Amino acid sequence: MGHTVTNSTATTNSAEAFTSAARYLPPVPRTAGHGIGLIGCGFISEAQLAAYQEAGFDVVALCDRTLAKAEARREAYAPQSRVTTDVENVLSDPAVDIVDIATHVPGRPELIRRALRAGKHVLSQKPFVSSIADGERLVEEARTAGRTLAVNHNGRWAPHFAAALALVSDGAVGEPTSADFTVYWPHDQAFEHDPHFSTMEDLILYDFGIHWFDIVAQLMSKAGDAQRVYASVGHRRGAKVPVATDADVVIEYAAARATISFRASAPLAEKGMYRIEGTEGTIAHEGHSLGGEVVTLTRQDGSSAIDLQGDWWSNGMRGTMAELMDAVETGRSARNSAETSLAGLRLCFAALHSARTHVPVDPATVDARHAD
Repeated sequence: MGHTVTNSTATTNSAEAFTSAARYLPPVPRTAGHGIGLIGCGFISEAQLAAYQEAGFDVVALCDRTLAKAEARREAYAPQSRVTTDVENVLSDPAVDIVDIATHVPGRPELIRRALRAGKHVLSQKPFVSSIADGERLVEEARTAGRTLAVNHNGRWAPHFAAALALVSDGAVGEPTSADFTVYWPHDQAFEHDPHFSTMEDLILYDFGIHWFDIVAQLMSKAGDAQRVYASVGHRRGAKVPVATDADVVIEYAAARATISFRASAPLAEKGMYRIEGTEGTIAHEGHSLGGEVVTLTRQDGSSAIDLQGDWWSNGMRGTMAELMDAVETGRSARNSAETSLAGLRLCFAALHSARTHVPVDPATVDARHAD
């Protein structure tokens, strides 16, 4: 399926607005020869390596504390790579240009720091830090080292989100005034037997919800700083995990607002949807929880539909790495640079604090996941 455009009573202006939406596809690096060293061969690494294999990226090293995990990933996705349990073997390898960090959150900042000091470019899984202060220090360390530090915000290249981001960036709907998201999916079933995720505090708002906070922050990048965030979470009868799987968030800007509703113990009729309103138009989508096949733009001159190509996992994982590679090749800042990740993290941290205190929170007053 290609990124075709279907117009319904649409004028040339609407059609022209859609030409920008082709940018939702991952960039194509000039060379696939950037050596990748992946640290952490757990759950998410399978989606990453499958996308890299499809793209022809050069994975040269796989590292995990459990050697069997690295060996299994090599056998399935990167037979040319070597495996190790020693992080230093990856960091000191001259064949590794990019260190791809896919460990759990607590270990990420120190690994990022070590990789930068070893002269490597870095792609870190999201969230890359648990505090804004740590994030800002790592951004500065990357700048000082002359290396690119990017974050694996794969949601930015999920086709349904990427098309909306491209349209908003190009002014297709004017200035965004609202963005409303709802997701129903059985997250609890996917992780009920996983000892880490099934008991993770803030599973929905933090580990999963960070994608949506990041998308809101990108959509509202010209709306000024968010002024208040209110969030609540709840447990659902019959959920397969002991942690909260329902969550609702309201994010207020001076002249705009966003809402997010998560229903993560919904076993039937899985669905995701959004509607983005602007001063000159609307972008809407309805599909699977991780995205569907069509995004619709409506303006005064008519409605147009984009038929999307790809999916969240393939486009998203490929897109984050390809963006870093292209940025390194061209000497520009990566669109998923760590610095661009901080606004979404502030929204996420504010939501976590609000859910615990049951009061609205100014994101500027919360620096970390576990704020005092």
